[in-house]
Amino acid sequence: MRSVMQFLFALLLGVLLGAGGTVYLIQSDAGNLLVRRTDVVQDLQRRLDGAEEQRNVLSRQLEDVVTRAGRMEQAFTDLERRFRAMDADRPTGAVDRPAAPSPTDRSATGAPPTAAPTAPADR
Repeated sequence: MRSVMQFLFALLLGVLLGAGGTVYLIQSDAGNLLVRRTDVVQDLQRRLDGAEEQRNVLSRQLEDVVTRAGRMEQAFTDLERRFRAMDADRPTGAVDRPAAPSPTDRSATGAPPTAAPTAPADR
């Protein structure tokens, strides 16, 4: 009977020590140290670091694009203001017409200009 009691006491003591050790490993960083040494976790950590680096690079690029877009918007607004000022200065009766092509100009097809027909000479 005494040996059964000793066995049960040792079993209960082992369970308590195991539970206490498990709680200690969970609460402290010692458990994390054991997990971090595995190849899978190290590979995932490298991937995560690479993704964070890529996110930072893309964030900087996005900031650059936003800055450029702001400058382009400002330049377009300035150009629009200048155009409206030029349009306001133009007389209201003036109509924009394309310039008449000169006889030496080639047509849009690239063919040489045709000579104007001449009147028949008197004989």
